[in-house]
Amino acid sequence: MNKNRSKYFLAFLSIILAVFYIASCSDLDPNIPPPPTVLVHGEGVDSINSPNWHGNLVKEYNYNLMVCQSCHGPDYSGGLVNESCLNCHIYSQGPENCTTCHGSLSSNAPPKDLDGNTSPSAPGVGAHQNHLYIGSLGQGVFCSECHNVPGTLFTPGHIDSDRPAEVIFNGYRSLTATNEPGTSQYDPSLPTFEPDPTFDYDSLTCANTYCHGYFKNANLDNKPVWNKPSTSQCGSCHGDGSYPLPKRPPEGTHPNAGNCYQCHGGVVDQNLNIINPAKHIDGLLNLYGNDINF
Repeated sequence: MNKNRSKYFLAFLSIILAVFYIASCSDLDPNIPPPPTVLVHGEGVDSINSPNWHGNLVKEYNYNLMVCQSCHGPDYSGGLVNESCLNCHIYSQGPENCTTCHGSLSSNAPPKDLDGNTSPSAPGVGAHQNHLYIGSLGQGVFCSECHNVPGTLFTPGHIDSDRPAEVIFNGYRSLTATNEPGTSQYDPSLPTFEPDPTFDYDSLTCANTYCHGYFKNANLDNKPVWNKPSTSQCGSCHGDGSYPLPKRPPEGTHPNAGNCYQCHGGVVDQNLNIINPAKHIDGLLNLYGNDINF
């Protein structure tokens, strides 16, 4: 009898507790907010016109795409979130392609620059394309002639260093020495002109480079402004700033003759048009059809 009464009592107690539990939950339900939606990126992450565009986020992280890899996978193919970056970043190396941050599909060099500028007046754009691809005055310049080009995005000295980009003159077109002893045009009355190239980040000017006038009979003081191509005309390198006639005696040794094509017809015509860019600003002097050291 006692056992039966205990059994009924426990059953009754269980029912009371269940009712109390259900009633308590029912009372609390209206006050419990729905679980939050967890978003790593804000709305508009895939829209370039949105403040939440992922390009802005990458920039905040100083282009360290390891942050992206932690969710999208080492090869950006989806990873933990199963969202591939390669659907849009379709070129070699995916998001790590050079043109993701600077340049265009036709060139790794600006425009655009890291801030999205496309005008040559912007320091990040400047005369990049004039040096690389236009080629109307001389051969294109390789990126490595002015910069230490990284092998990958994560090469030391690339994204882990402060802006602006370092200008390091590595190419022969900035370093070519002229009037060296032993050359056919050597003049002992003149020194050997050995360029010591520098770039001034405040004035955005190059100085003491062979390619902009630091050579025999040229305008040694020429300092072209990086984002003002008009400061680099023929006369600015070898002339008085307006006419491209190299220095004559007593400052130099060039003959007092202005018909350039008569001696340098392999490079220039009678209207001072460069007719063979490959033979201009190449470290040699084209004289009567021959390329010589001078």
